[in-house]
Amino acid sequence: MAQTQARCNLIARSSGEHCHDHPQLMLGWRGVMDYEFTRGGERLMLGQAAILPTEEPHSYLGRHDDSEVLVIDLDTADPCLASLEASCALELRESLFAEPRALSLPPTLLPMVEFATTQLNTARSPEQVALVNHQLAVLFVSQFSQLLAGDAPTVPPRGRLTAEALNAVIDERLAMPPDNATLADALHIGQSQLHLLCQRQFGLTPQQYVMNRRLQWARHWLRHTHRPVGEIALDLGFAEVSSFSRAFRRRLGHAPSTERSLSGEC
Repeated sequence: MAQTQARCNLIARSSGEHCHDHPQLMLGWRGVMDYEFTRGGERLMLGQAAILPTEEPHSYLGRHDDSEVLVIDLDTADPCLASLEASCALELRESLFAEPRALSLPPTLLPMVEFATTQLNTARSPEQVALVNHQLAVLFVSQFSQLLAGDAPTVPPRGRLTAEALNAVIDERLAMPPDNATLADALHIGQSQLHLLCQRQFGLTPQQYVMNRRLQWARHWLRHTHRPVGEIALDLGFAEVSSFSRAFRRRLGHAPSTERSLSGEC
């Protein structure tokens, strides 16, 4: 039985096939890794994750020299996980690890992935390493449990559209920003109603709202992470850095590089 821990696993261009006697979470970090489990093949990169129950066979193939995965190994007998189950009234084996699945992470978790990998690569004593690795693992299990519990976006009440509902739909599709039809379908309303409610409640068209939300995430990542501007642009659905920079400057009045310098953090 593996101990509960978070760890970085450099896959590079290696490949293999195996299964574990413990459940596992895999999160994309650097590069790209293809993997396949009983529900089909998927691709793991930053912003994507996989849930692997106990004894779930899976194969993997690293696509770049720097392909690296953040792995969370879990000991189901861990008392900290038992406390988490009790406090959240859930059974991990019947909820989070009921079946293998791939999922996209909300943007709010991406800085957490960067924080975790930085912590894992910081020199410490063996005792400190074990403690930090364990704490990070439990934290990710908690976040994933909450993520799956809140999968479905809230349907807006009749005649009202909330920012929370709109943001949830947009945040799940940042790399491929939703058009009006996708937004309306996800919120279970008609396109004309979507347009009317957006204009009435936010003073924006739906696509103006989508762009504003994307640029909110751009500002967050520029101020609070070290992610390259080009990577941020791609993750927000811009085909080129130049188009991202133009959109950013048009709405905020300055370049992405200026936004980063304003924070004084990165």
